[in-house]
Amino acid sequence: MKDSIQQDGSEVAIVIYDAPLPPRYFRFTKKFIRIFLVVVPVLLVSLLLGLFLWGLGARVQDQPRPSMPDVISSEDSRLTTLENEIKSLKASNTELSDKLSTAPGIPSAAEDPYLMTIKKPYGMQNFLSENRVTLDQFELIQEANSTALKFQIISSNPDTKVTGHVLVFMISDAGVMAYPVEANQNVGQGVKFSSGEPFSVSRLRPTNANYLHRLSGETVKFVVYIFSREGDLLLIRETESFKVGSKS
Repeated sequence: MKDSIQQDGSEVAIVIYDAPLPPRYFRFTKKFIRIFLVVVPVLLVSLLLGLFLWGLGARVQDQPRPSMPDVISSEDSRLTTLENEIKSLKASNTELSDKLSTAPGIPSAAEDPYLMTIKKPYGMQNFLSENRVTLDQFELIQEANSTALKFQIISSNPDTKVTGHVLVFMISDAGVMAYPVEANQNVGQGVKFSSGEPFSVSRLRPTNANYLHRLSGETVKFVVYIFSREGDLLLIRETESFKVGSKS
């Protein structure tokens, strides 16, 4: 009898007294109680965690993508700029090598005697036939102690900017004078093309060649030379003879 009372059973009995109602008697297996106390809470927690993660995932998808730091973007832009500069330098070196290896084709002294007063850079190319620039609207201004020749440098191709130097020689009975003043100081020894007035033109570019000199004689004329920035000959233009003392 004693052994049967202390023996472990597979069921648990619960009696609930609710007077004046008769007591209620409930019997549960230990396996059911284990499932109820362990499995059910685990399932409930898993369900809540799943709902939380699902809601968090939806919120993350709605958020905009993080942008890359500005530092990386600026570095990429700088690298692109440097690469373009390297390509430009390589192209310039190639052009310079071709120029130095080519014999210059320049007018002879018989064709243009005034060009002999200019120190021609080595490898100077003759681009006169390409007509990259032209001149127009010549106007001679005569003052008591100065003379000025005004004209327009016109680019033949508005889509391409032309840069270089312009030299203007005034030829009269008094001799030859050069513009700008720096060029005039070296007429006897030879004028460098780079001493000409720098210019850049896409369409029109006004030029005012001013000489602090009073004209003498009956007539005066001008010869205009235009060189590229690299020293290539772009244009030679000799004006008509202007009568000294008359309005032009």
